[in-house]
Amino acid sequence: MKPWAIMLSRVVVIVGLYFAWFFTVTTLFFDYIYPLHPWFERNTVTVIILNDIVGLPLMVLAWRFLFKGNLFKAARFRVMDRRSVGIALWIGLGAGLFTVAFSQLPAIASDNYKFRELFDYLNRAEWYVFFTFLILGNIYKETLFRGILMSEFSRVFPIWLAIGIQGVMYGALFFFGDIPLSLYGFLGAVIFALLYVWFKSIWAPIAAQIACQGSQYVLWHYGPESDNVAVLSVAMAVAAAMIAAGLFFAVRHRGRVAASLPDEAVTSA
Repeated sequence: MKPWAIMLSRVVVIVGLYFAWFFTVTTLFFDYIYPLHPWFERNTVTVIILNDIVGLPLMVLAWRFLFKGNLFKAARFRVMDRRSVGIALWIGLGAGLFTVAFSQLPAIASDNYKFRELFDYLNRAEWYVFFTFLILGNIYKETLFRGILMSEFSRVFPIWLAIGIQGVMYGALFFFGDIPLSLYGFLGAVIFALLYVWFKSIWAPIAAQIACQGSQYVLWHYGPESDNVAVLSVAMAVAAAMIAAGLFFAVRHRGRVAASLPDEAVTSA
C-alpha cells in the first residue's frame, strides 16, 4: 500500500474507534451510573477513566489484528534518560502554572468562556479519582494523539505540518469546536508534540502532561486565588519563562538523545 493509503486507513480506524467507544461510554455513564449516587456528581471525571480503561486496549487490539503491528512499539514507549524526564516535568510545571494564572484573569473567569467550568469538572474530583485519571488519561491521550495520529501524519507530511494537524485535531476532538479552548489545546499539543519528536519517546509528553495537570490540581485546591491582573500577569510571565527555558534546554539536549538512538527513524524537528 502507498504511504497515503496506510496513513488514512490507520487514522480512520483509530479515530472511528475513539468516537464509537467515547459516545457509548458517555451514554451508559450518564444514563445509568451517574444517577446512582451523588458521589458521581463530584467525580464526573470517572467517565473519562472508564473511557480510557477500555479505549486503549481497543486500539492495541486494532493495531495488532488489523495492522499486524505492536502499538506500544509504534508509539515509541521508550525509556528516557533522567535529563529528558527533568526537562519534560519542568515544562509541564510551567504550563500548569500558566494555565492556572490565565484561568483566574477576570475576563477569562467570566461566563463568556468555559475555562473555569472545564477546570472545575476535572479538579473537583477526589484526589484518588483524579490521580487515576492523571495517569491513565495521559497515557491514553498521548498514545492517541502523539504516538498514533502525529506519527501517521508524519508518514506523508513534513514533521512541522504533522505537528500542526495533530494540534488542530486535539483541540477539535477534546473541546468540540469551542474556539478559545481549542486554541488552548492546540498550543499545548504543539509543545507536547515537540517533546515527543525531540526526545523520541512517548513518555516525554506523558510526563509533561502529568506535571501540568497535577500542578493544576494542587493549585486549584491549595494555591492562592487572585483577580489582580498585574499579579496574574507576573505569574504568567514566570510560567512562560519556565516553558521557554525548558524548550531551550530540550533543543540542546535532543542531539544527545538522537546520538543514543542511531537507528531511530523518527524525523527530528
